[in-house]
Amino acid sequence: MIKYISGDILQSKDEYIAQGVAVGSQEGLGTGLAFKLSSQFPEIQKLFKKYTRNTKFQAGDVFIGEIKGFSPGIIYIATQPDMYHAELTYLNKGLKRLKKVCESRGIKTVSLPKIGAGLGKLDWNSEVKPLLESILSDCETVFNVYEDYKIEYEN
Repeated sequence: MIKYISGDILQSKDEYIAQGVAVGSQEGLGTGLAFKLSSQFPEIQKLFKKYTRNTKFQAGDVFIGEIKGFSPGIIYIATQPDMYHAELTYLNKGLKRLKKVCESRGIKTVSLPKIGAGLGKLDWNSEVKPLLESILSDCETVFNVYEDYKIEYEN
């Protein structure tokens, strides 16, 4: 199920926050939401960097970062061939994998930004939103999509 909401994704009470990132080794995560998440959850970023140093992180791959007793977890999805743009084919693969992971793990709630449509430069209304709906709408997991993103401390 998909719900479109507004608010600050960094204040999410969901089990996980999902984020699109570039393929390959993640020594950066230095822009946009990826930077904010890595700043707020540095231990999960360390796990992700270690993982990508030892494993090929390719188009559509999903990494789940979690620390016992700590919430939310972070889900990184390889949606971009580089840090400057997302690819719809990568996003398609990644959303399908995300759905499978959520179903197999019994994940109840995931927060999503307008994945691929920010720094990834895909069009939200004509490309990303229809793809999200075609893949995730029949899933038992509730995907809270922050369609109108607001930072809590900004007015």
